Amino acid sequence: MSTLSMKDYIIKNHELDKFKLLYLENAPRLIFYASKYVDSDTAEDLVHDIFIKIWQKKEIYSVEEGLKTYLFRSVQNACLDYLKHKSIEMTYADEVARRLKIEEIDYYNQSDAAELEKERLDSVYREIAKLPDRCREVFTLAYVDGKKSVEIAGMLNISQRTVEAQLYKGLKIIRNVLALLALVLFFR
Repeated sequence: MSTLSMKDYIIKNHELDKFKLLYLENAPRLIFYASKYVDSDTAEDLVHDIFIKIWQKKEIYSVEEGLKTYLFRSVQNACLDYLKHKSIEMTYADEVARRLKIEEIDYYNQSDAAELEKERLDSVYREIAKLPDRCREVFTLAYVDGKKSVEIAGMLNISQRTVEAQLYKGLKIIRNVLALLALVLFFR
């Protein structure tokens, strides 16, 4: 790294040239470092987000340690936050998939409530059918066919992050229907 001090990097007055230098000197190493935790596309996104936050903040407050340490620690924290969020997302997605499968099993096992069950499943499948094409394709592969996001990414020749984003989008769109299903199941 050049001999610029921490104070030289402070972005008090939107000093674009200094900010560009900060970015160009550090981004490649930070992306490489982040890719040890997450995939390369996500690593790049997280590093870019950190630089955007620095630019928007206009000033780096009370950074006791050196700039490199601050940047690497920020990247590490961003990666860990991302992984924690993905873990929560996947737990939620697994629960939804489990509930959908239980609904299908219940549908076949309960002759008295067969019509009600059919309506519930039909409403879920109608909502799935309303999803945008790529989102519906990814959602169906994951929750109907039981494929993992890594498998889907390989099958569709897209990144795993795109698969996860499409799954999140699909879950968000049909969340209301799933919430109603959960309420009906709870009060049975």
